Amino acid sequence: MKKKITIFKVLIAVILVFSALLCFYPLWYTLIVSFSSNAAVSAGKVWLLPSGFHLGSYKKLLADNRFFVSFGISVIRTVLGCSLNMLLLVLTAYPLSLPQNRFRCGKLYTWFFIANMLFSGGLIPAYMVVRNLKLLDSLWSLVLPGALPIYNMILLINFFRNVPYELNEAATIDGAGPLQILFRVYIPVSLPSLACLLLFAFVGHWNSYFDGLLYINDLNKQPLQTYIYQISAVLNPQTMTPEQLREASKLSDLTLNSAKVIIAMLPILALYPFLQKYFVTGMTLGSVKG
Repeated sequence: MKKKITIFKVLIAVILVFSALLCFYPLWYTLIVSFSSNAAVSAGKVWLLPSGFHLGSYKKLLADNRFFVSFGISVIRTVLGCSLNMLLLVLTAYPLSLPQNRFRCGKLYTWFFIANMLFSGGLIPAYMVVRNLKLLDSLWSLVLPGALPIYNMILLINFFRNVPYELNEAATIDGAGPLQILFRVYIPVSLPSLACLLLFAFVGHWNSYFDGLLYINDLNKQPLQTYIYQISAVLNPQTMTPEQLREASKLSDLTLNSAKVIIAMLPILALYPFLQKYFVTGMTLGSVKG
């Protein structure tokens, strides 16, 4: 039986398509600006397609070997940081999600973590702690201070509490220990939630630049976002050759910054399709029968 197409459904479809275009256009505009010339951008000729196609912004970013070094550091930092985040989140959220009779100090530890989230020591004490631990100019200074995201921990605790406790009791009767219950029962039925938190951790580590400015003084050890942040479009004409001046005239702050944004978002765009399927999967579908 064919569904009847009504004016209301057509109107909803038009609104949704228009909303999707509104969300997509800023990304598209950033992309075409990064490929456009300075003159076309300044004249306001760039709307739907690149004008005065030019790769100078990308050449400027890729010419320096520091770009590839910083990119590799960001990859290592993201992999290490996400692995540590997810491990600590799972190991912390599981016992805190148990009933009071199974873990009597659960509320005390929960409020301890919440207090640390609400009342921060501040930027200077955090820097002094990292410095006194001899972590400056180390990759660990970018990973350890945020190793346990408290907000994400609270989200995972609430999700674990929604997992039917009958699964835990059944596994206990079968002789499973706490770690076996966690890794063989809770984690398999929690993949959508864990995928979401993994995406949060990935975006947080990949887009972070301020901690690199704060803790990393060696330019060869800075992550990609810190490197991109420090790139300046301010050029000195007195020290440039005529050819460099011609190339520089085709660049602008807007085109260069657009190229930065495009390069920075590529890993996130590449990762998201692989995690998207978990967002549309039933949270505990099939975990309990009867």
